[in-house]
Amino acid sequence: MELIQVANFVNGKFLLSNYKKDKKEILNSELLASYSLDSLGTSSNEKIYFDTADSFFATHGINIYTVLVNKTTKELVVRYDDSQVERIDFLRNIPNFFKVKIGKDDSIHKCYEQITEAIHRVFPSGLSENIEDKLRNSKPQVIIHKKRETYRVVNNDGLKMSMSFDKSEYVNTKTRKKAKQESLDVVGDAFKTKEDFEYFLKLMIRDFPKLIRITDNELTLSKDMF
Repeated sequence: MELIQVANFVNGKFLLSNYKKDKKEILNSELLASYSLDSLGTSSNEKIYFDTADSFFATHGINIYTVLVNKTTKELVVRYDDSQVERIDFLRNIPNFFKVKIGKDDSIHKCYEQITEAIHRVFPSGLSENIEDKLRNSKPQVIIHKKRETYRVVNNDGLKMSMSFDKSEYVNTKTRKKAKQESLDVVGDAFKTKEDFEYFLKLMIRDFPKLIRITDNELTLSKDMF
């Protein structure tokens, strides 16, 4: 099983107040009048976040989760929260996203070497405690079932994005409590500068004041839901 580094990407995520109404207003807005829009269809997936009972990995800005790819395969992802992880200068350009393909029924404990490698890429001296012990004690904390409708958005100035309208159900594995969330995820695929993409997001907030930008990751968000 090979650990793959995935290039960093920029995105903006927003809470929707009314999924159907907000989606229609955004796609038919004056803001997107000069853009070409192509539907990429719908999809659904299941994401499971793993951690210890005391949230050891999340406390260090490390998110470990699996995403179901198909009936036989899922991806194990180790992702860093840049707002929590301070990097020394020569490591600043290392991607914050690592993944490895595993079998649908494989345990994350089977991937100790790959997870450890991903952690040492960003934390060369390791963490304060034994990673193997922490992984052995890690269990599913939150399960997210997501239905997504995605559009490809392009303009003549070289700005290319994907807009995904999501309906998500969060399940707390301990209490079995459930919470629902409707959101928009805008991912920049191509742009002249990062500032160009951020400017577009500012225009979205200006034109759609009901949108609430989300800066926390899904695991952090889930803790406020239950």
